[in-house]
Amino acid sequence: MPSVTDLQEFGFQTPKIWHEVVKTIAELEDVVWKDPLITDDLTRAEGVRHFTRQINAALINMELADPNYPELLNLLSPRMQWGLTAADCHYQWASVHGDNVYRISGDRGTARVFDIETRQGRLAYYPDWTLHDRLTKVEVGPGNHVDITLSRERPPGAVNWIQLPPGQGEIIFRQYYYDWDNEQPAKVFIVNENAKYPAPGMTTASVAEGLELFCDWLKHVPQHSQDMVKSYYSVPDNSIEFDNFRIGWQALRYGKGIYQCAQDEAIILEVKLPQAYYWSIQLYNHFWDGLDYNRRQSSLNGHQAYVDQEGIFRAVISHQDPGVANWLDAAGREKGLISLRYYEPDSVPIPTMKKVKLSEVGNILSGKTLAMTAEDRQKTLRNRAWSFARLRRE
Repeated sequence: MPSVTDLQEFGFQTPKIWHEVVKTIAELEDVVWKDPLITDDLTRAEGVRHFTRQINAALINMELADPNYPELLNLLSPRMQWGLTAADCHYQWASVHGDNVYRISGDRGTARVFDIETRQGRLAYYPDWTLHDRLTKVEVGPGNHVDITLSRERPPGAVNWIQLPPGQGEIIFRQYYYDWDNEQPAKVFIVNENAKYPAPGMTTASVAEGLELFCDWLKHVPQHSQDMVKSYYSVPDNSIEFDNFRIGWQALRYGKGIYQCAQDEAIILEVKLPQAYYWSIQLYNHFWDGLDYNRRQSSLNGHQAYVDQEGIFRAVISHQDPGVANWLDAAGREKGLISLRYYEPDSVPIPTMKKVKLSEVGNILSGKTLAMTAEDRQKTLRNRAWSFARLRRE
């Protein structure tokens, strides 16, 4: 898809080019104030915060969008959320081009899942941003070193190789952590083997092109996210259906639904889990932003969760700590989104969700789940917060 924003014509002799950028930002207001599903000020306030997060994300197009000199940039984080951010995942991005040959090298780390996708086009034009190739497993050498080649044709002797699309493309590098306390992040870098140095200096054309990408991101990505959120509302409250997202990770089956519970209520969720190398469950607000998952237990994965001997996972969604290990903190949102992820599962079991009084949870789950004291909860939440700094995901 070509750019829908043509800023080259304005030049920089007047502030007209900046006026167009500001106008694009202002037009984001429709996402909040023209959405009939939004009826309260807390959700509107979250929408405004979501705009700042989208702006933060869109700025990647202003800095390192040149595929001749790429770097791995953080694409999503607790403060840069859009598009159903997974609490367990460290997302990185780089701009690439099919005429070049790239190498990703360094320490592979120990993240449970290490996955790289090449995609055609640019994320700013998501209708044409399509999966091209994927590398799911890599061979490592001495000292946990990994070396990955990215090119149109596979070079002789390349052990780890992923194909580039023709023309402009991008890569998405995902590391999914299970054990946040002990797994180690990769320490890798990307280089273009064809690059010539010194790199070209900034020009008026390069800045205008970056601004066009920035504006087009804000015209496409937030609206697409809200279109996807609307599909959640087609699922009955307190139930889950499974779907696939075209721009999501192709290895996952995504469960989606709406939870709704008052301050004195709780939702008991139960499912017999499939065989899967990775699975997780997470709560989101109306804008697909995770609920402060670095500081609250609004998500759980297969390592963090308590699962009984029969493979049954039971969790409690509530606003106050119910005293069980598998608490999903609704963080004061009486209605929100819930997403379940299964990584290449052998089946797709659908959880049941039952609304009860918060005061009844203890009796209902007695002997069926693991209790947690207030002291243990504080320790768990402190470790959760500290792990984000250790894993460099902020």
